[in-house]
Amino acid sequence: MCHKTTIISRVKSGELSFCKGCETYSLTFNNVFFQFELEELIQFKKYISKVDTEYWLTHYANTTQKRKIPIQTYHQNLILLFNVYEFEELKVLLKIKNIFKKEVLSPEDVDYTLILN
Repeated sequence: MCHKTTIISRVKSGELSFCKGCETYSLTFNNVFFQFELEELIQFKKYISKVDTEYWLTHYANTTQKRKIPIQTYHQNLILLFNVYEFEELKVLLKIKNIFKKEVLSPEDVDYTLILN
């Protein structure tokens, strides 16, 4: 781990930093860690900005899974899954989206089992 690291952006779930010593970008988000060279980071940002979240939410509307937005990786058998909130936060971290709007949650957005007595 280099000691010449500068944090570029930070959100609740992670941060994007740059190491001047090895000239790599490190993206830590929840339990995922990436290291990119500049061109790889640019390609990743382009890919994330083109993901159609509405399509995936509709496509997986009938599943019980919380995370419905898949992100392909170079490894054929590894796909990262995000929920809408995580995906929007990732866009803010990558500076694809400037403002992270806090929207009013609907009852379906709250992950809580309600037990009426």
